Amino acid sequence: IMSNVNAAKLIIENLQLLEQAKALIEGEVGETFFKAVDVVIQQSVDNFNEDMIAECNYYENETWFLSTKWQKEPFKPTDHKTWKYVCAFYELANEGGNDDMNHWWLSIFFKNDLDRMTFNFVLWKNGFNKASTKDWKEFVAKINQDYPQIEQLGFKFNPEGNWYLPIASLDKQAVIVNYERGTLEDALTPITEALDTLKQAHPYFDQIVQAAIAKFGRIEIEEGV
Repeated sequence: IMSNVNAAKLIIENLQLLEQAKALIEGEVGETFFKAVDVVIQQSVDNFNEDMIAECNYYENETWFLSTKWQKEPFKPTDHKTWKYVCAFYELANEGGNDDMNHWWLSIFFKNDLDRMTFNFVLWKNGFNKASTKDWKEFVAKINQDYPQIEQLGFKFNPEGNWYLPIASLDKQAVIVNYERGTLEDALTPITEALDTLKQAHPYFDQIVQAAIAKFGRIEIEEGV
């Protein structure tokens, strides 16, 4: 491990380079990278065996997708008030869980000590008729036991009502080579492999959504909406 004195020396010697790096990471490099990630995710979503809704804009906002069966009108992705008409979705998200965080989101896609990227399946509690915290936790704990196939595929269970699949770290050299070539999508194999695994788990998640609807019921559409 580099001593703080040596690190300080390197930082001072390369301050201008670090300033330029920050601007590039938060600008052109980050935008190019996240757009490639979104392209790969959108292509996968387009190849699902059922109709899907997706918002792939990780650089500006967020990336998520869901089966049209998991929402109902008047749901509009841009209107947060209508998200109560959604009962589940997938999202690209970091695992979190550490007090310390990486400074740049880009770092999380590569091997690091603090965090990793995941595809997260969220059973959206707000989309169901009011369930007590106790009833909800008992339901998701039991349903997790009913579907061991999900964890066998590599998903981790969160008792709040979500299952997340860690995405393997990207290969730095592959990303560098393909960035130079303008073929960045070709370096994102761990993401496409995780999406393939997610597709294998999708029928189980759909059954979980249907079981939750059967148990709790969905939020009713308000008059005048």
